[in-house]
Amino acid sequence: MRIKGSTAVVTGASRGIGRAIALDLARGGADVALVARSEDRLREVAERVAELGRRAHVVPCDVTDPDAVARAAARALAALGEIHISVNAAGIGVWKPFHEITTDEHEAMMATNYWGTFWWIRHLLPGMVERGSGVVVNISSGAGKFGFGVTSGYSASKFAVTGLSEALYREYRKRGVRVCCLHPGSVQTDFWDPATIQLSEVPPIVRFSPKLSTAAVARNVRLVIWTGIPVRTFPVFLALLVRINAVWIRASDLVLWKWFVPVLAAALLLRVLT
Repeated sequence: MRIKGSTAVVTGASRGIGRAIALDLARGGADVALVARSEDRLREVAERVAELGRRAHVVPCDVTDPDAVARAAARALAALGEIHISVNAAGIGVWKPFHEITTDEHEAMMATNYWGTFWWIRHLLPGMVERGSGVVVNISSGAGKFGFGVTSGYSASKFAVTGLSEALYREYRKRGVRVCCLHPGSVQTDFWDPATIQLSEVPPIVRFSPKLSTAAVARNVRLVIWTGIPVRTFPVFLALLVRINAVWIRASDLVLWKWFVPVLAAALLLRVLT
């Protein structure tokens, strides 16, 4: 689908990945409805969109509240007329050992990451089906492809997004609507807050590997919108690890924990020699 001249809704648009996606779509020629809880931050993003010469509509909304999503979706449709692109980027994460994570924390991740995605699709998909065109992009995670210790709640919510996306892709592709799911690796955002993530429990390959930029995620969103690719896992090493894990879970454990240091040392030595 062409981005220029289209209309889009982006959740989680006040900061981080969602903000980068909203600005990238505006840069590509789309008018954007900006969704998040913080109205002040959304207005800052809207000003940036306006500077890019596109329309921006601020739609404050708590994606965990189905009634609030219904009202917000109606506002977005009224403002933009019809929605061609829906990007579900709102998400939260708490990484703790299973015996330490609270029920409230677990439920909050499911409410935001899964149900927030579900409710927005529920309200915007019918219009796309009626027109016979549209793209839904759901931001899952590498943790939505394989789970490791301390991510039980986060992985559960992201696996749910992955499963929902795959099922909807198969259900609606013949009706003109593409449902795509992105699985980015570690991204440089305030997600990596020591208050919510016990870094000592995170595998070294995740903790020390270079973080993706939010702009890189936005570029991949643009790619799946253009091409309709149903699944996109990046960077390349993460995509390879996911495939290894699918074949034999123990092999991915070796990569995560035992082979990280020697592989990193070999890579650095090769870099020095070349």
